[in-house]
Parts: sequence; structure tokens; C-alpha cells
Amino acid sequence: MRDEEFIELKKLERIVKKFNRDLDSIIVEGFDDRDVMRDLGFDGKIFLSAEMSTEDLVENVERGSDKTAVLTDFDSHGKRQNEEIRHALQGRVKNSISARKEFGLQLTSNDRHAVEDARPLLEDKDQKFDDAALSRLFTLE
Repeated sequence: MRDEEFIELKKLERIVKKFNRDLDSIIVEGFDDRDVMRDLGFDGKIFLSAEMSTEDLVENVERGSDKTAVLTDFDSHGKRQNEEIRHALQGRVKNSISARKEFGLQLTSNDRHAVEDARPLLEDKDQKFDDAALSRLFTLE
């Protein structure tokens, strides 16, 4: 893993750690997005927007969560979907716009526009020792 990719991964993991502290759930588009968020360390509920209508999605989120973040893709389709879901959540579930913004800024700063685009950062499991050495070299505070 290149140094830049290691730093990118650690920044995403740090953001997800805050999600674990501040959010009950997140909303992503599909299965691959869900898997990436799990691999990044998110341990709350994950709702998939591609699996149901916006109304059904919001009802499920409302039943299972007090505070969520919409992490649909950061392309034009995902942004429209975010607006639709965000509007439907109003008055029903707290939605952290700042969580989406922080995650999106980090993701798109490296030309990634979907949660699943972070998958390559997570694929090389044999990098543990290199990563441990890199973590001693880079302070990411």
C-alpha cells in the first residue's frame, strides 16, 4: 500500500470511528457500500436505499434509529437521492448532514465518488506489518 493510500484509509477509519460514537445508523446505496463500511469499522445499523422505496426506507430507519447519516454516492445521482431521503427524514429521524459532508470530503479528495470506491484500500490484508510501520511514521491527528 502506498503511503498516500495508507493515510487515506486511516482518515476514513477515523471518520467512521466518530460515526460509531455519534450515529445509530447510516444509509448507503447497496451491498458493496455496506460491506466497505463494515470493513472500515462501522458497527451500527446500515440501511440500503437501493432495496426499497424512499418511504419504506425512512419507515425502517425511523423504527430502528434516532440519528443517521445519508451516505449515498457523491455523484449527481447519489446527491439527488441524498436530497430525497434527507427531505423524507425531516421531523422523523435526526440526520447528520455534517457526517455526510466530512465523509464525502475525504472520499472525493482522492477522486472516489462512491463508498464502494474505497474497496481497494481494504483489499490487501497482507499489509498489516507494512501498515504498522507506516502508522509509526505518520501521525494523523
